[in-house]
Amino acid sequence: MNVRWFGGRSTTGTSGYPAGGRALADDIGTAWLCGDWPASQVTIAQGPARTVAVLGRARCDIDLLTRWVRTGVPDSAVTALTGAYTVVEITAHATVVLTDPGWVQPIYTTTTTDGAALWGSSSLALAALTGSGVDDTWLHQHLHPGHAGDPVVEHGAGDRSAFAGITTVPPGVRLTISAAGITICPLTATGAVSDRLREALQDAVAGIADGPGSTGAAVAADCSGGMDSTSLAMLLAQHRDARGEDVPGTVLAVTVHPAGITSGGDLDYARAAVDHARIGLAGRARSVRHLLCPLDDRHLPYGQMGELVPATDEPAPSTIAIARFDAELGVLAALGVGDLVTGDGGDTLLGPQTGYLPDLAATTTVRAQAQLLRHALGWARLRRTAVWPLLTQARTAATRGEPGEAARTRTAMRVVARTARADAQITEQFHGISLHNPFTDPGVVDAALAIPGPRRAGPGDYKPLLRRAMTGLLPDTVTARRTKGDFTPDQYRGLRTHLGALTALVDGELAARSLIDPARYRSLLSRAAAGAPGIGFHQLNPVLATEVWLRALNQWPAAARWASTAGDPPPTVSTCSRWEVF
Repeated sequence: MNVRWFGGRSTTGTSGYPAGGRALADDIGTAWLCGDWPASQVTIAQGPARTVAVLGRARCDIDLLTRWVRTGVPDSAVTALTGAYTVVEITAHATVVLTDPGWVQPIYTTTTTDGAALWGSSSLALAALTGSGVDDTWLHQHLHPGHAGDPVVEHGAGDRSAFAGITTVPPGVRLTISAAGITICPLTATGAVSDRLREALQDAVAGIADGPGSTGAAVAADCSGGMDSTSLAMLLAQHRDARGEDVPGTVLAVTVHPAGITSGGDLDYARAAVDHARIGLAGRARSVRHLLCPLDDRHLPYGQMGELVPATDEPAPSTIAIARFDAELGVLAALGVGDLVTGDGGDTLLGPQTGYLPDLAATTTVRAQAQLLRHALGWARLRRTAVWPLLTQARTAATRGEPGEAARTRTAMRVVARTARADAQITEQFHGISLHNPFTDPGVVDAALAIPGPRRAGPGDYKPLLRRAMTGLLPDTVTARRTKGDFTPDQYRGLRTHLGALTALVDGELAARSLIDPARYRSLLSRAAAGAPGIGFHQLNPVLATEVWLRALNQWPAAARWASTAGDPPPTVSTCSRWEVF
């Protein structure tokens, strides 16, 4: 098991480092890098008194890093580069970690038995090093989000991780680890906010297109025919074309479809987008290839979960559809793909929602109140419901002073980014592919949320902000689309096909921890498979995914262990993009 992570410890207590770790600076006992990291995701600048490492997807400026090495890393470093990354500053006195504002790369902390502060980018690895077990309180909050009595906090399930004694560090803070312990301070200046979504998305994909993760060959992007993933695929192709022949490889636009079905639905929209890229974008055809990935009954939801889901930091969103996801990854790995781009997070950030109505209700101007009524009527028509409940809910929320829509969306995007890290751990461990979700990048989220909610997600206009941002890049057939591919029939087929195996999962770890009632859950599965009304997959899937995850923790090798002087080779220094600063 090769988990890709980085971390370190304070100078107190007995020194040590994980087996197979490489030093980020001079002393591996202070900070280390573990697993197979692509060179493009590790940049280190080292001077006489300070080492600065940028870890993750970032377009680094060596002059900027040199200034940080000489004068220290400012708070604005977390947005000074495009991408999703963590900045680590190492001196003789302390290690400072500036956490990613988008939570694409979560950071965790704990304390060892000898009193040393331990930090890292994988809670799973830290749990292996400290012998920590799963936190039942976290499990309860994960299975029952928003349950009465649970604490409501900005970052999801409080400061807990999935493992007892290991806490999550909030996104966008300065974490300092020293002999005195751990301190966390909010960042004071994180740079200017752009209101140009296309520019932010172009910046997000540019680093992927310029530096393929591990192979230097192809970059792949999901291309479902929907606006989110298809926009990113076409931006990648456009960037490759703009760079010219010096950029190796191509962009693979990947469309998953049922075997034997060669036209209709998502396939037609995806083909239209690829054809437009080849013909409409200045006539360039060299940088995009449409890769069809046919799937059959072997790849139905709920299949092969026990075999294909390894141990990760928390239950992976892809667990239910892991057979399909693994089949796609296998095809891409065979073609030498090092990076896969998906549109995950696009619906949460840009999709239709009524969350901004309380913001309008809180503004007492005649214009705002008229807009509130107009938009509430629009949503009521779309939902075929009465308008009064929408207006009442909006005004009640405004009276309570609840957080605004932008703040709630930012929190939701951070949760999307954090949970997607588990999917990335699967792609890294099994196929050596780096997974990227540009809609969760801090710069993209900032650009989108700079636009007021009524303009970003109003009624009767599907994703207007993204549609305007992609003008000229997508054909009209795609930008005019108002529906998405529906995989609900596949879920029912998978549920019926694998019902016996799923029922066997019920009497497992969750039941032993008294977190579910096995008899009730078996009844839910049987009734759902029979098509009984009133049972949603949101009632079934979190339980199944969590049970599979708990079993994987027991079945897979430990993600990390402390190195021993007898059986492990001596540590080495990380050589990825390292500069000396004098």
